[in-house]
Amino acid sequence: MAKSEEQITNELMSSIESSDNTLDTTQGPLPDIMIRPQAGQLAQASAEAEGLRTLFTLQFGSSATEEEIRTALANYGSSPGAGATSSHIQYFMRFTRPLEDITIPSGSLVSNRDGTLIYRIVNSGTIFFSSMPSFYNPSRNAYEIGLLVEATGIGPDYNLPAYRINTIMSPISGIDATENRVASSGGLDQESTDQQVSRLQESLKGRNFGAPGGIKDKIMNALPEKITDVAVIQPFDPEFTRNIFGPALDIYMIGNQLTSATQNVIAIANQTEILLTHRPVIGVSDLRVNGISGTVGYTLVQDTSPESGNSLRAIDIIVLDTPLILGDIVEVDYEYNKLLETVQDTVFGEGNEYLFNTDMLLRSPFIVYAKISGEVQTLPSYTVSEVSENLVTFLTDVLNFTVFTDALYPEVIRQRIITEVAGIQPKSFRLTEFKRSSGALSDIEPIIFAHNEVSVYNPNYINIKIIS
Repeated sequence: MAKSEEQITNELMSSIESSDNTLDTTQGPLPDIMIRPQAGQLAQASAEAEGLRTLFTLQFGSSATEEEIRTALANYGSSPGAGATSSHIQYFMRFTRPLEDITIPSGSLVSNRDGTLIYRIVNSGTIFFSSMPSFYNPSRNAYEIGLLVEATGIGPDYNLPAYRINTIMSPISGIDATENRVASSGGLDQESTDQQVSRLQESLKGRNFGAPGGIKDKIMNALPEKITDVAVIQPFDPEFTRNIFGPALDIYMIGNQLTSATQNVIAIANQTEILLTHRPVIGVSDLRVNGISGTVGYTLVQDTSPESGNSLRAIDIIVLDTPLILGDIVEVDYEYNKLLETVQDTVFGEGNEYLFNTDMLLRSPFIVYAKISGEVQTLPSYTVSEVSENLVTFLTDVLNFTVFTDALYPEVIRQRIITEVAGIQPKSFRLTEFKRSSGALSDIEPIIFAHNEVSVYNPNYINIKIIS
C-alpha cells in the first residue's frame, strides 16, 4: 500500500531523532530543506510503485486508466460492451371488423405515451381478411396481431413494464391502438470501466489451466470448430455424483465427432458380454461371429449412470442373446463420440501443468428430451406441409442446444412459434404438453436443466397437430 506524505514525514523525523535526538525536526532548516521536500517526492514515488504493483495483480482496476483497460481487453480479442437493445411482442389492434387485409410494415415506430422511448417493428405482419376470425381476441374485443419490436436505442431505460408502450408514431392504416402485454427486456447500457475490469479479471483467471475457468478456456480455444460450450462441474456442485479420493472435476462438452471403430474379441467359454474399447458408444452397426452376421442376437447397453455415464470411463457393453463358444472370433462395428478422446490427447495429454493431480473426467452431457404437444392452425396461403417443415426447422434450432442453458419456458416458446414460424395463425396455438420426457410434475411446466444436461430435438417427443 502506498504511503502518504504525512506518514513518510513522520518516519523521516523518527529516523533522524533516533540517530541524534539533539536535532530539531519540527522547525528550522532540517524540516524545511530536507524532511518536507523529500517526503513529497517519496510519497509520489510510493504511489507510482503501488500503481505498478497493482497493474500486475488482479487488483489492477484500482490504478489502470480507461485506455489501459481497453488495451488489455484487446489483448484477449475483446472490446468494451456496446450495450444492447430491449425487445418484446407488441400487439396492434383494430376494434371494428376490417374489410380488407391490414399490413403493419417493418420499420414502423411505436413509443411510450410521451414519445421519449421509441421502438421499431422488426418484421412486418398482416391481418388477413380471408381468415379474419383467427385474429379476433374476444377479451379485448379487437382484431389483432403480435409483432416483434426492438428499441431504437440502448440501455435499461427501454425495459418498460407491460402496457406502457401504447402510442403509434408512424401512421398505420387500419390500426386503432397498440400495446405491449409483457415487459420489454434485454436493454443494457454500454459497459462501464468497472464492468470491463471485472470481465478482464475473469479473462486473466481463465489463463490458469489448473482452474475451472482456465480449463474451459483451453478446451474452447483448442477445438473451437468441434466444441460449442464446456461446463466444469466441481465436487461441491449437486451434479457431481461420483466417488472420489482427492481433487476432481467432471468436464462436460457440447460437441460430436462421430467415428466408426471395429473391435475384435476371441471369446472365452460361455461369454455373454463384450466391453467396448472406445467410449462413449453411440450405436452398433454390425456384429459378426466367426465372420457371419446375424448368427447371435445382441443388445447394446449404454452406461447412463451418474458415476461414469457418457464418459471415457463409461461401461458400454454388448449383451449377447446366446453364450459364445471358447475360441469364437467376434467382430463388432460400432460408432462412438471420438471428441472426448481428442480432447484427452490434445489438451490433457501431458497433465503436468494441472494443479494437485486433479482427477479430470471428460464427459458428454446427459440428454433431456422436451415433450411438446399441441395444436396450431395454418393461414390460408400456407399448406400443412409448409407449416410442418417451418415448425420442424424452428424446433430443431431451439431444442438442439449448442450452449448449456438453464431452462425452457412454455409461454416463451409458444409466443416464439406464433411470431417466428411462418404460416401459423395468431392465437391458434393451443399448448397441451410442455415438459421433460421423464420426471415432470405436470403437463405444462418450465423445463429446468442441470448444469450437465442439454436438450436434443427428438421428433418422437413432439406431437403438434397442424390444421388447415
